[in-house]
Amino acid sequence: MLSAPAAERNKEPILAVLRESVSAGRALQALEVSSGTGQHVTHFAQALRNITWQPSEYEPQSVDRNPTWGLRDISILSSIAQTNGLFLEKMVDMPANNKCLLFRKESLV
Repeated sequence: MLSAPAAERNKEPILAVLRESVSAGRALQALEVSSGTGQHVTHFAQALRNITWQPSEYEPQSVDRNPTWGLRDISILSSIAQTNGLFLEKMVDMPANNKCLLFRKESLV
């Protein structure tokens, strides 16, 4: 299995954010964006069994072609999310020099 040190450092802090933000009493679905080695989604699936996890990954060749590509400004992501019925509920700094962004689907009621 592939392993990334940053993923190891971040998996428990991210899980703590999820545990405080996500209902444990009902079946849910979650999309993990940029799953990489799969360490996070595997860890979360084992700890939060009421959630069906969908890992995803970007096309690495795109970043290889132009290293400046990639999301640096979360306002762009927030705008796209809102267009699709999601809103940024929480942003938390993580130990490995990145952030955990928690988006939630707006209620249909």
